[in-house]
Amino acid sequence: MSNLSLIHSKADFIGSLNPKAWDAVKPHVPFVFSNAFVELLVADAVKHVGAAVADRKLASNVLTLSKRMATQATGAVAASWEPGDDICPPWPKPWPFPPPPPPPDPIPWEPIASAEQVDLAHVLVQLSGLTTSKEFNGELKSMATQLVQGVVGRLADDFEKCGTLPRPPFPPRH
Repeated sequence: MSNLSLIHSKADFIGSLNPKAWDAVKPHVPFVFSNAFVELLVADAVKHVGAAVADRKLASNVLTLSKRMATQATGAVAASWEPGDDICPPWPKPWPFPPPPPPPDPIPWEPIASAEQVDLAHVLVQLSGLTTSKEFNGELKSMATQLVQGVVGRLADDFEKCGTLPRPPFPPRH
């Protein structure tokens, strides 16, 4: 199964790069990322989504889109390379984003493959709003739609047959 928390954390991080959102967390911090670098981060997150898509043909299409996005972004990063443009800016201490808590081990529920695919489609839609390219925005939303269309028929059945069991009760206290 895919590591959805990693994929979500990448999308959430990119979303936090919006200067208005960042200013709400830590007012008056200069925004040091270029649009080109954010586009490269979006391409990287799309790559991880593509690796987690179950439909191999669609996964290949998502990965191809990610490569196109990365190619365009790296060209833009190189073209806009100037002193003061930080790829890794000096963040104030402490790091502004707490790490996400680890999932319980072992995970007490059975994964639902079709629901995870819908979740990946949702991440693609979120990433479509983080790119400045109208072309990539449309392609990401289209791929999200294709992904959902591919699993919608089995979604309810997968939930019904998920196999998640109730947790055992706590042992009695003595």
